[in-house]
Amino acid sequence: MPTIEVSALSSVGQIVLAASQKGYLDIFKPQGPVFNPPPVYFYTDPGEGFFNFFVVESGAGTPVYLPNWLSEIIQVLSNQQINILFLRDIQEWTYESLKIFKTLCEMRTALWWWLMFNPYQEPFNTLRVLTEWYLTAFTGIFPVIIGIDIGPTVGLALLGNTLDVVGRLVFTMPYLPSEGEYFTVDSLDALGNAPLTEMLTKFGHDVRIYRYFPSLWSKYSIPDSLREFWYTKKPEITEYLIKNYYNLGIDFLPNRVLKDYYDHANNEVLSTGLNGLKVVPNLIDTFDKLFHFSLFIN
Repeated sequence: MPTIEVSALSSVGQIVLAASQKGYLDIFKPQGPVFNPPPVYFYTDPGEGFFNFFVVESGAGTPVYLPNWLSEIIQVLSNQQINILFLRDIQEWTYESLKIFKTLCEMRTALWWWLMFNPYQEPFNTLRVLTEWYLTAFTGIFPVIIGIDIGPTVGLALLGNTLDVVGRLVFTMPYLPSEGEYFTVDSLDALGNAPLTEMLTKFGHDVRIYRYFPSLWSKYSIPDSLREFWYTKKPEITEYLIKNYYNLGIDFLPNRVLKDYYDHANNEVLSTGLNGLKVVPNLIDTFDKLFHFSLFIN
């Protein structure tokens, strides 16, 4: 009758226990750092508007932000309608892909020290094809130390740093990264918003707050599709923007509404005749204000 040693039985028990918690494939799969970007919290406020959010600055990972010029290019190319959540999905996919590639590079580097493995036989040949283009790119660039080329090691370090930056990257659309206001826990009284100050004080972290009106909406016109969405689905946003930022001279109403209004204004101008031309600008300005605000009063 065959017998099983206690040590072997213990090992089997540990494997079964691990499998019950994670799954059998997870036992043998290399584990890297988990994608855990800095938290971003959105909020609305009657005075600050509907696009506000704050980024937690203190914690395990310090946030990394895009340069202003790159963030602006991304927003302009996406017609200023790119979603932060969509970018976060791309960020996570990139992070996981880099993590897998880094693991493969580490395996290929380790196999250089084991001469019994033929790198031109499968599955090692596939591993070589996938990783050697990157690792050999650093060969010969750095001096050889004790007969060892440190180029691949530098490449792995660079890959690790890239992985760290991608994991801590924070997107600030529709704002530019430099528009954030940094507040420590001790300086939150300078916010000028008592409810928000109270909430963040209880939160107990340094934060960077993005609020009010994004600067890119002043530099570039707000896309008509976005204005149409606000007008039909979120009229409270259109009302807030008109009441608080009317003096900026920005169109917050969709083009179709503006066209109807200007057509009506032109007809009024024609009906006044030549004697009324001197008062037309004032009439249009007055009618403009009344027209915008009557949309929400009626």
